[in-house]
Amino acid sequence: MDTTRRPNRDLQQQRQRLEALVQPALGTRIDNSPTHSPLHDLGQALKQLGDRTMRFFTGQNELRIWQRTRNGQPRWFAHDPVTNRTRSFYSEQDVRTWLDQRYYD
Repeated sequence: MDTTRRPNRDLQQQRQRLEALVQPALGTRIDNSPTHSPLHDLGQALKQLGDRTMRFFTGQNELRIWQRTRNGQPRWFAHDPVTNRTRSFYSEQDVRTWLDQRYYD
């Protein structure tokens, strides 16, 4: 029983060593899945920080409105960056009513 496990373990270790040699240090793995290196994570964090800083200094306070379908029904969404709130609506008219009330209140 030990003789069959030993060759399998040796083959598995050899395969792992070969894969380690072939895998790129950064970028993607052989199976094209992204690597999650600390350098990559730091780069993503810096990019997000830069994006947020740019939005802060450029004063992007515009509403963002979009539509999606959920369970076969259209839904409207509106994000207000001033209040940092997102609301959902069942119709375009509901969005318009909310917009009118928002500016007159």
